[in-house]
Amino acid sequence: MLKFAFLGAWHSHAAMHVREAAARPGEVELVGMYDADPQVIQRNQEQWAEYGIPIFESIEDALSSPAKAVVVEGHVYQNLDYAERALAAGKHVLLEKPAGVDLAQLERLHQLAEGEGLMLQMAYMWRYNPAVAEMLRLVRQGCVGQVFMYRGHIPKPIGWHKQLYGEFTAYYGGVYFEMAGHLVDLMVAMMDEPLTVHSVLGKHYGARTEVDNAVVVHECRDGIGIVDTTAMQSGMDRRIEVHGTQGTLLHEPIGSNKLRVFLTQATEGYQAGEWQEVELNPGPAPPSLLRELAACIRGEKRPDFSLAHDRAVQRTLFKGCGITDGRALR
Repeated sequence: MLKFAFLGAWHSHAAMHVREAAARPGEVELVGMYDADPQVIQRNQEQWAEYGIPIFESIEDALSSPAKAVVVEGHVYQNLDYAERALAAGKHVLLEKPAGVDLAQLERLHQLAEGEGLMLQMAYMWRYNPAVAEMLRLVRQGCVGQVFMYRGHIPKPIGWHKQLYGEFTAYYGGVYFEMAGHLVDLMVAMMDEPLTVHSVLGKHYGARTEVDNAVVVHECRDGIGIVDTTAMQSGMDRRIEVHGTQGTLLHEPIGSNKLRVFLTQATEGYQAGEWQEVELNPGPAPPSLLRELAACIRGEKRPDFSLAHDRAVQRTLFKGCGITDGRALR
């Protein structure tokens, strides 16, 4: 049983961990939540009333609880401080994306986690989407050959623009900083850390003072990776394309179980020379961020994504945002 607590409970992704704890009571238990903002606590108590989640009055109360791990879901500018407190208290950490606003602090936390034998894992949830996991498997096994092109499109709907605009103003890179890490994470996993990064960071809607429309091109050793995002999409069409010398993988919409596959050589489950549309079955016990964390804590496996990988992702994201001093917070 993995017992965990929230340090910071602002982010919308916190809800998926609440639902998982409710759905898997024999595996994970949410022992309580802390957030410095009373309005966040009130909102969560209302939307999660059926779960009766205890409230911690202080960070110290959360860290002295029976929780073995802490899930950090505050504002991005708060999260590394929360994670550092948790690691110093001997707690394992699942950290919401992106990995904070200060590269030097992130590296310090990685050293602390390694020195104390603690897990510090990133909450890029699409790592464990079955279609994305299949894309990663096919790439890693060489089934698509040399990946020469990666494209990822990850917009936010125009209806959210006004609500989220204030959050964008806190960071260099605006919406790109807040969203692109999801797809940079997968690009780096498939193509390694890029050699150079070229950005077009646009301000094209509303008050036009913050980045809300961006395209970033990454020159990698063997190919090109393109990630774009916008804060004013009409009709959502999030997607990932992977183009290799021996195959092509298309996933749309991101988060579904759907995958289109074309391979020049047959492999298990796939024929050669024809497009196949598949819907991946996650099975009765699909992997998840919390399951991955729990298995690593128990010593049953090594993390699927290393700390070195997570640092490479954050460096790449910062470069895409035009950040040169390692600090994303304005």
